[in-house]
Amino acid sequence: MPAIAIVGRQNVGKSSLFNCLIGKRKSIVYGTPGVTRDLITERVPWGEGRWTLTDFPGFEREKEVRTDAVTLAAIRAAEKELEKYHLILFVVARSGLSSYEHDLAERLRRLKKPVWLVVNFVDDPQLETEVAEFFRLGFPETFFVSALNRRNIQALRERIQEYFSGKKAKPTPREELPRPDLRLVVLGKPNAGKSTLFNRLVGKERALVSPQPGTTRDTVGEFFHYEHKLVELLDTAGLRRQSRIHEDLERISGQRTTEALENCDVAFLLIDFTEVFDQQNKALLNRIAAAGKPVVVLVNKYDLFRHDAETKAQIAARLAEVQKRFWQFPWFFVSALSGENCRRALAKAFALKALFTKVGTPQLNRILAELTHNPILANHGIKLKYITQGEPANRFILFANKPVPIPVRRYLTQALAQKLGWQELPLLLDIRQKI
Repeated sequence: MPAIAIVGRQNVGKSSLFNCLIGKRKSIVYGTPGVTRDLITERVPWGEGRWTLTDFPGFEREKEVRTDAVTLAAIRAAEKELEKYHLILFVVARSGLSSYEHDLAERLRRLKKPVWLVVNFVDDPQLETEVAEFFRLGFPETFFVSALNRRNIQALRERIQEYFSGKKAKPTPREELPRPDLRLVVLGKPNAGKSTLFNRLVGKERALVSPQPGTTRDTVGEFFHYEHKLVELLDTAGLRRQSRIHEDLERISGQRTTEALENCDVAFLLIDFTEVFDQQNKALLNRIAAAGKPVVVLVNKYDLFRHDAETKAQIAARLAEVQKRFWQFPWFFVSALSGENCRRALAKAFALKALFTKVGTPQLNRILAELTHNPILANHGIKLKYITQGEPANRFILFANKPVPIPVRRYLTQALAQKLGWQELPLLLDIRQKI
């Protein structure tokens, strides 16, 4: 499958171009240099096939970013990845070339890869006459585009398709691309170890790791195989309380994380063992419950307390308390650093997804009859009419003769989960009144 890299200095519109080319807003666009830190990759359906398109972090001279260790690490890691790509789109701004960009152009040429120059912010054809200096770089293809108003974006797409149609790296036919057997998202507070876990699971240094909270801003995705099954893993920005979100950038990152949760099959909630279900982690579990997603709770840094029986007992007791309030979610002690128990957690994630099945009408009717004959309902004068299964499969609609108090609703939810054998899933029970 042809792989295309979008590279350039910070703040030249790489992420805007990436979003235009893939046809959706995936990479965060923000008016501050250095927003993109990880490699953001998307499989792009164009014409008869697919390509992979990757948005790189903005490059800059090391002396310019030496005070920002995270950005410097992102640039160094990204530069090592360039050898893997079949085509490089070198993005520059219409305002002119810096001396660093001339140096960067020479470094890209030394890769002996096809490099095309893309001049951004050219939103008027008349401006093209003012940018002759870009031709002096000597790249075989030069495009004048505006990612903001999509000028010449389609022409760039078509030229990419035409280029690869005659190359060995043919676009992969759509029907040959397998769908993942499991879409898994890693959630947690900032600096809980999500990117370390992500890299451990995918088997390579794909997500940027730093002790500085907030390192991951975009949602980073990667595919890997587990037991001959394809997993799509998403690493997300750390979610913190809304009252602590001061920057627009953090708010955008949080929105991307929420979108990843809504589209996943199962969530891993990674928790530092020193902060087991503090208020912030409870809030995260509430968000997972509201989305109706199965979750595997992972208590991280097991390598630091493996031999501490008292700490393990305290954590287990705390988790049992939280399970009573929510549901019997599975949990593991893990080490994202060493990978201990990570494969067990993956196996459990597949098992949770497998529980999402259609429940037959006869079984639902039997369950309804069992729920109806209960003194709790009789004491409240509640009569259950009928029950149906909705979408997703863990959502049920129950009709009753009158409004149901919260304690009775909680009892019905727990009883339904037990009768289905779905105690490890968050059940979404919608109770409606029907006279």
